[in-house]
Amino acid sequence: MLLKFICCDVFTRIACHIIARSPHIVDVEFVPMLAHITPDKLKKDLQDMINRSAEQKDYDVIIMGYGLCGNSISGLTCPKPMIIPRVHDCCSVFMGSKESFLKEFKDSLSMRWCSNGYYERCYVNRQNDLYINAQNKTTAEYLELIEKYGEENADYIWETLHPEVETDETAYIEIDGFEFSGSLAGFRDDMSSQGKAVKILRGNINYLEKLINGPWDDELFLRVEHGQTVTPVFDMDKVIIAI
Repeated sequence: MLLKFICCDVFTRIACHIIARSPHIVDVEFVPMLAHITPDKLKKDLQDMINRSAEQKDYDVIIMGYGLCGNSISGLTCPKPMIIPRVHDCCSVFMGSKESFLKEFKDSLSMRWCSNGYYERCYVNRQNDLYINAQNKTTAEYLELIEKYGEENADYIWETLHPEVETDETAYIEIDGFEFSGSLAGFRDDMSSQGKAVKILRGNINYLEKLINGPWDDELFLRVEHGQTVTPVFDMDKVIIAI
């Protein structure tokens, strides 16, 4: 199959490893992680990339290296079949499954976490404060939620998508074979300076392998057909649907 992979660059090392061994022909286009800071702009940029990709080549499928990610994929459409993981953000992907994420984070969904890819694309550039500060309510996104769901529901949805980091403990997701850049040591130093401890969690590349190579079963992935639109449902199961 000929695939287009539009992916957050937080997955760069792992994605390149999988693509090099994939049975498919995969064209990949990476998007800077800090594009999440402006989800409305990211949504527009992703839609432009999808449209441009479909015009350039006759791809069998376009796959997205994104979860709900601050609502940035809400409203996306595609002239080709499109595959999106049913996750809220990249943490579940680094953990290898939603089940592993919930097992480790169920009592502390707001816990700050990191991984090698996250560290390289955020902390190494010393832009983490910029990223954290951007979790404050952005006018356009928050007002859209109020318009759709009412203020009380909008507040609940917002806090779910943008939880405040208040825990004394943080997590580092370690993945064998992909630990570079002194990420764990650097993250420990950063967290120690803030008085926070770091616990090590075991992640894996299983979810990303399934995303790139398939098969794309409905439990893990949303398949969006031509004429359908990505619509969030804000739960921990389906996460997103196509209507």
